[in-house]
Amino acid sequence: MPTSPTLAVHCTVMGLSCSLTALSSANILAFDESRDGDASDDRFAPSIVALTEGMNTLRGFSGQSSTPDIHDLDYITFTISEGFQLDGFFVQAASVGGAFSFVGLQAGPQITIPANWTDINTPLLGWAHFGSSTIGADILPDMAISPGSIGFSGPLAAGTYALWIMELDASEPHTYSFGLRVSSVPGPSALALAMAFGVIGTRRARSSRIAYITKS
Repeated sequence: MPTSPTLAVHCTVMGLSCSLTALSSANILAFDESRDGDASDDRFAPSIVALTEGMNTLRGFSGQSSTPDIHDLDYITFTISEGFQLDGFFVQAASVGGAFSFVGLQAGPQITIPANWTDINTPLLGWAHFGSSTIGADILPDMAISPGSIGFSGPLAAGTYALWIMELDASEPHTYSFGLRVSSVPGPSALALAMAFGVIGTRRARSSRIAYITKS
């Protein structure tokens, strides 16, 4: 999925001149079960996936398992480094058994509840249903306000998180592709910096005039 370029702010403090430079956003295939093998079925030991700045794609299969009457569950863990944030969770593609499949998100390197959990209240940070109707959509906001979850506000900050991906229809393999967008935590904008230094410059000029008048 193409992403919009990020903008880097370059300022010359003394001259109060600022410019915006477009930086290309990387598109990374971070994990692909066809390439990297089956994602972990063990919620206590999820597959470790490295994310970098840009759009990180996770592709896999869920539902049908090689073991009869056992669902293929995918558990993945990733870490957002200091100075970065997860600000988008896009459904790039989805082939589901019914109306939707499920993805859950928990803080930490594990999913602490079993797949047959029935209580609406969970230790999950959030969860969402996904399917053909959500292809192209960012479901991170839906996760943030999902019923029974802890919830969160805005982008996910630096830290380690775990994903739980599940499809209840085990009659055939079902596919998913997620795009996890990682961006640097924004600093002060060019305008804010210019305004700040402009205020400082005005105060210094005013102080100089007062000092001159006082001495005179």
